[in-house]
Amino acid sequence: MTTGRLSTMRDCRRYVRSLRLDPYSSAHELCDQISSARGRPIRVIEARLPVPGPMGVWVCRTDDDVVIVQDLAVGVHRDHIVLHELAHILCEHEGERYRHDEPALSALDGLPEGGAVVRFRSVHGSAAEREAELLAAAFAEFAIDDRAEAKVSWDVQRYFGGA
Repeated sequence: MTTGRLSTMRDCRRYVRSLRLDPYSSAHELCDQISSARGRPIRVIEARLPVPGPMGVWVCRTDDDVVIVQDLAVGVHRDHIVLHELAHILCEHEGERYRHDEPALSALDGLPEGGAVVRFRSVHGSAAEREAELLAAAFAEFAIDDRAEAKVSWDVQRYFGGA
């Protein structure tokens, strides 16, 4: 998938429906389903990432994908970070290759390499970031039973545009 294909909430909702997912109530359950469908594990781990800095990072390794989440994030915010990184994985966004001298990612030094390519984005207004935010909101929307709580995805849609 290429950046820009999912430019509206309508596109993202259509994409989520096309995945024909079983009902899920958490980001972890969704990661498990996507892992099974892709035949490639997605692990979610927490780490103390520097602040300011990224709240989530995708590590693409030889045999699996790892989503690292800021351990200070909790609740819905933490789930959204996981969904956002999952969106980057599914959209196959390139991001920037990790440089070992990158101070914002120094907390990752202990992560086993295993052929790892760390994907992170330092340009938050990019098309890839907008696409990941919209898709993360669509994933969250489908996990919500009470539509009154879906205001988060409406706010994201309003901010980034599209219907």
